[in-house]
Parts: sequence; C-alpha cells; structure tokens
Amino acid sequence: MKSLLKPISNLFSKKTDDSSVQEEDASTQQNATIKMDDNGLAKRYCDTSLAIETVQTKLNKLLETKEHIAEDRFASLHEQYTTFLAKHRPGLIKMSDEIDRRIDSYIEDKKNAAEKFTEIKKSIQQEAKLLEVGVLSKEEYIEKIQSFKPEENEYKQKYKLSQEQIIILKDAKNNKYTPPPVIENEAAEEKSQKPSEDSVPKSKLQNSHEIYTGKDVNIKIGSGTNLAIKIDGIALPITANFVGTNKYEYVIIDLPAPYTTVKPKLFQGNKLLIECLFDGQMFIFSSSIIEVLTKPIRAVILEYPQELTIKTLRSLSRVTCRIPSTIIFKGAGKEGIISDINPNGCRLEATYQPAEKNYIAKANDTIKIQCTFPGDVEIYTVSGVIKNINKKQLTLLYGIQFTEISESTQKAIIKHLSTLTP
Repeated sequence: MKSLLKPISNLFSKKTDDSSVQEEDASTQQNATIKMDDNGLAKRYCDTSLAIETVQTKLNKLLETKEHIAEDRFASLHEQYTTFLAKHRPGLIKMSDEIDRRIDSYIEDKKNAAEKFTEIKKSIQQEAKLLEVGVLSKEEYIEKIQSFKPEENEYKQKYKLSQEQIIILKDAKNNKYTPPPVIENEAAEEKSQKPSEDSVPKSKLQNSHEIYTGKDVNIKIGSGTNLAIKIDGIALPITANFVGTNKYEYVIIDLPAPYTTVKPKLFQGNKLLIECLFDGQMFIFSSSIIEVLTKPIRAVILEYPQELTIKTLRSLSRVTCRIPSTIIFKGAGKEGIISDINPNGCRLEATYQPAEKNYIAKANDTIKIQCTFPGDVEIYTVSGVIKNINKKQLTLLYGIQFTEISESTQKAIIKHLSTLTP
C-alpha cells in the first residue's frame, strides 16, 4: 500500500549529460533522440522502459485496492499514473523505432565492411599467385600486400565497431544496458603529471624481463637462428629458422616443422608465440600470420610484433633442485646429483669409491654432464669447466661453468626453472 502513495514526479529527476529522461514536449524529445549517441539512446530507452513498467505496476495495484482508498486520493493517483504513461509511452515507441533504424544501418555497414574486407583478401591472394608463377619478386610481393594493410585494418575496425553497436542497441531492446568504461579523473590527472614519452625509456623490467613496446621493439636476431614456436591446438614441439625482418613492417621465418602437422594452423590471422635464444638472450614475442608462401620460396610472413620480451640468461639466478645426472670424465661415467642450476652453470654432487680416485676431476678440468629433466624424456648433454670444488672425504661438490650448451638444452633448463621458481 505504501508503494502506491509514493509520488512519481521525481522518477526521472536525476540528470546526466544526455541520457536521463526529462519532462519535455514530443518534438523536442524526438529531436533529442535522433541526436543522441548509441550509448545515450540505449540508456534512455532502458530508463524509460523501466519507469513505464514501474508506473504500470503501481497503476495495476491501485486498481486492485480501489475499495480501500479514499475516492479523492484514488482519483489523484490514478490521474498521475495515467498521465505519466500517456506522456512517456509515445517517446518509448519513438526511441524503439530509432533503435531499429540504427540497427538496420549498422547491419548494412557491417555487410559493406565484410564485402570490402573480402575483396582485399582476394587481391592479396591474386598477388600471391603472381608471386608463385614468378611474375613478382618476393620484395615486390611484400611491398604490394603491405599497401593493402591500411584498408584491411580500416574495414576490419568498421566491421568490429558495427557489431559492437548492434549488440548495445539489441541489448537495450531487451532492457539490458552496460555503461561504457569511464576513465577516472584521478587517473587522468595522474597520467597528465607523468613525464612525456620522450623523457622516459619505453622498456620496463618485470621479473628480470625487459619488455619493449611500439617503436622500441627491435628484433636483433641473426638469420638462421632456431625458433621454438607454439600454436594453439598443437602439443608437439614446433621449430623454424629465422630469416629476417623489415623493421616495423613484417617478420619472415621459414616453414615450421613438422609441416604436415602444422599446415592446417598456418592460416592468415592465426597467432604464433615465438621464443629463441641468441647471443646469450632469450627473445619472446607473438605475431599473426600475414601470408604463407610455398613457391618460389617456402616462408611464413608475420606481422611485426607490438611487444617484445628479452631475458638475459646471465641474469638468471641458480635455483635449488635435485636432478639425477651422469659426469663423464676420462671416458668413465659417474652418477651424481645436480643441486642447483641455471643456463650458465650448475653445482653437482658426486660420491666416489676409493678405486675411482683417478676419475675425480680437478679445478679447470673439462667434463661432460648428461641429465634428464622431470617430465622430459630427452637426454641432454653439456660440456663445462670445473671452477671450484668443495670436498668432504670422497664426496665432492663441483661448481661448473658451462662452455658448450645447445639452445634446446638452455630452453629445457629455463622451462625446468619456471616450474621451480614461485
């Protein structure tokens, strides 16, 4: 009963920039609706629809309880509710019509963008065919497809924007509204107080990684460097060789192996995660496929990455572990335990028998180590020099610096370290 007596005059009293429902004549309201942006229209429609639903519920309850309310009070509330509904229902219908009109317009925009995008893709395929038959050189082909890039991105964005606006407006018709993200004033002020981009380095250090973005991404990797590649949906190890880059434009690698397994995933737009070791550093970046070539060269052309992570292996701390291993010295093997490790060296413990004294390595001796990491069936071999020795009777703790280590072994060590460090 109390809810019936609440006034409705302030139902739309909260005012925002352009989205709250206000008391206004029909022509003014219609003009405001047409000028309103999609988010404002969606919010206003939802607010109005909710208000009408609320008042209609009150009116229904009022009619049900008519016998228990004084005649003059009933008449006053009845007039208030019916007047409200008569005034705002036409506005809701106009907003509904405007929403439908905009949805139809966005659907048309989306269709046009898709057609233009498809035309560009066909043009790229035609250029690929010209390259395949030898009419174009590789350089001419790359230059040509890069010229399509701005339009390709433009129509991709138009398609995405149209789809987003269609969702906003259709949600509104179902009385669902999600406000767009707002940048807080404090965050904006804090940003304005920060030094300009030119005055600070654009790389940042995170957990011993240097992360470069935008124009600071510089892939200094030698041609022929082996790459480890990850593609969603493929669990097998994938490798390829680095060919080169045109800075800020594209990256070229040769066809990944095993090719028959990877081939279905080598489609335009699919993303690859790439890792490699070069000159004592690990390079990590992701990139999307621009084109796959099989003739006259076998290569994959990737977008130039927007972010690059570089980790210097020398900066890695040794991590405590227990890895069974074999020391090979003077042609004999001796079982031992690696007690800490990083890609540059390890500490290894071994206990000898009196008859094995002649096979105990001394400082500056070169040895080989074989080991297998937990969860990995591969046997890895490295060479190293003894830098220091702690001896307790016939139990020796060797400090070893690696002198010959393959990229696959370094990666296996780094992978193992990632399972040990928090």
